[in-house]
Amino acid sequence: MAALAVIVVFAGIAVAILPAAPADAQTGPNSTSANGSQVAAGPFMHDLRLTQWPVPTPRPSRDPNAAIAAAPSPTPTATATPTPTPAPTAKPKPKPRLKPRPIVYADTVAGARAYVRARVGSRQYNCIDPLWQRESKWNPRAGRVSGAYGIPQAFPGSKMASFGSNWVTSPITQVKWGIWYVDSRYGSPCAAWSFWQVNGWY
Repeated sequence: MAALAVIVVFAGIAVAILPAAPADAQTGPNSTSANGSQVAAGPFMHDLRLTQWPVPTPRPSRDPNAAIAAAPSPTPTATATPTPTPAPTAKPKPKPRLKPRPIVYADTVAGARAYVRARVGSRQYNCIDPLWQRESKWNPRAGRVSGAYGIPQAFPGSKMASFGSNWVTSPITQVKWGIWYVDSRYGSPCAAWSFWQVNGWY
């Protein structure tokens, strides 16, 4: 306490010795006394209680890891996903059509009749049937080989060899030649039958 009293005494003496500030001296927050009266702020007189010391600016950290941690993380850029090109749809291959198997006709008179009907149709068959009925009665051995012979009565019979070497005994070979003959000479079995009805031969 004695030391504090000594300091106060010296402070009072210093105030008394220092010249007073001129009347137009600038006053401010540092020149206000404790009781609110204005006092001159001399060059050596400062109220230590009112002095505003500058706040020290914090120095940046020298820790490299701290700088890395403080740096904002880059936002990943969204990458657009390319739309895949649709693969072309393979065209279905058409199923191969099965060719109808050829009908094999028995080399008989019945087989020859079935063959002729299938070749010329029912209407033309109704014309060629009576024609050959009149000529040979559908007998493959009717007539003479050197003359009119076979179901269609080819003259001579050897003409039918162009459709098969078995023309002497084969009803199928004979009717094949007979169909060709009426078509090429008269145009159809019915035309040949009409001619026969008028002339008695064809």
